[in-house]
Order: sequence, then structure tokens, then C-alpha cells
Amino acid sequence: MSVISVGLMGLLAVLVAVQLKAFCSEYAVYAALAAGFIIAFYTVGRLETVTAAVEQFMDALPVDAVYVTTLLKMIGITYTVQLCAGLCKDAGYSSIAGQIETFGKLTVLSLGLPAVLSLLDTVRAFLYEGL
Repeated sequence: MSVISVGLMGLLAVLVAVQLKAFCSEYAVYAALAAGFIIAFYTVGRLETVTAAVEQFMDALPVDAVYVTTLLKMIGITYTVQLCAGLCKDAGYSSIAGQIETFGKLTVLSLGLPAVLSLLDTVRAFLYEGL
């Protein structure tokens, strides 16, 4: 599905949700949730292209697979958190959306700390070898 098709589907869902909101606001939320899940399904389909590119990157450069896996996990977490928080905001639950975003940020931070510590160890090794 092309970007234009997904964009038009999103706009159609918004128009339906706006029309439903006048009669039954709970159905408007369901329409927005359904559109969000359908778009997320098509988004997951695009991950095959990204995975193939990452594999080519790993073959071309000697990068440890742990770092690439961590990076992919971080990307997945950010997209999942963004989708869930957006759906919560659309449903009118901004406080829950904020909590989801905070949890996602802390999760990404905790995943990235070992890579940062490894980088600091490498820099420290270079500094002490240079002296």
C-alpha cells in the first residue's frame, strides 16, 4: 500500500470519526482505533525492507550484531509508544499518553546505556594508551 493510500485512509477515518462524534462519541474512538491498527499493520509490512537494508549494512561493515539489535529495538519501542500515546490522546486520555511516553523514553534510555558505557570504555582505552 502506498503512502498516498495510507494517508487517504487516515483522512477518511478522521472524517468518519468526526461525523460519528456528533452522534456517539464512543464509536468515533473505535473508528480512530481501527484506522490506527490498520495503518500499523501496513507499517509492519514495510519493516521487511528495513530489515534487508540493515542486514546489508551489517555485511558491509564489521558492526557487532548486539548494537544493531539494540538499535532496532529502540526504533520499535519508539514507534509503538508513539502509536499508543497518539491513540490515547485521541481518546481524550492525555495523562495516560504522557505516562506511556515517559515509560517509552526510560525504556529506550535503559537499552542505550550499555552502548554508551561501551563507547566510554573505548574512549578511555584510547586516552590511556596515548599517555
